[in-house]
Amino acid sequence: MENAIDNGVYLLSDHVHVLDKGFELFRLSYRQSDWDEADRIANHILSLAERMYENKKKWDELVIPLNQMIKRPLIYYFGYGYLAKSIVFQKHGHFDLAREYIAKYADLGWYDNATDEDLEVIEHFKGFAKANRYAVDLLSGKKEILNEYIDFIHENEEEALPGFITIFEAANLNKWNVDEYYFNSITEKLEAFSELEDLGNRVYYVKLLNQLAIYNLGQRRYDVAINYILDCL
Repeated sequence: MENAIDNGVYLLSDHVHVLDKGFELFRLSYRQSDWDEADRIANHILSLAERMYENKKKWDELVIPLNQMIKRPLIYYFGYGYLAKSIVFQKHGHFDLAREYIAKYADLGWYDNATDEDLEVIEHFKGFAKANRYAVDLLSGKKEILNEYIDFIHENEEEALPGFITIFEAANLNKWNVDEYYFNSITEKLEAFSELEDLGNRVYYVKLLNQLAIYNLGQRRYDVAINYILDCL
């Protein structure tokens, strides 16, 4: 993508703060699986957040032009930047580095003078960290936690769709047979997933179909795999 340059990250509106532009551009890079661009954007988010935090500590306030207010508490962009970096490393298969960044957004308690809203953000990212630790452990081959992860996504419905993507991505990466979960869990949920309408979940749904196609090819269920491929298209 051409939207990220050395001097900043730009979208169409001049009235959107650069941190929020970076947030949206990372999401776009994620949807396009453009991990090099995603990494540059994540670095930009963290660099700018750090400069703003240092200014905040120095001047005891966050000075931002009135037409470019950030939409979220500043601590959010630290958590999001670390999360973004962990995703990039995960997608490149650098699982130890992904874990290092997960640890960073799991513990944002270093943020000075945190407000109640800041504390809510900190707890929010702790939840993300728990889910993503499971994902990285599975992808790196720790099949022994699979039952625990299944229980986790059943208890946290918002994790179901990305969670099943992780399970089948891990199965494909590590050559596991997970038919028990395929026949007992995923097939009954696919119809509900297919009815989700927001763009983020549509992207997740296509990613899941792709992993299911790969999985069924590996299990030599070619007719089933072809149907998933057609659904993707």
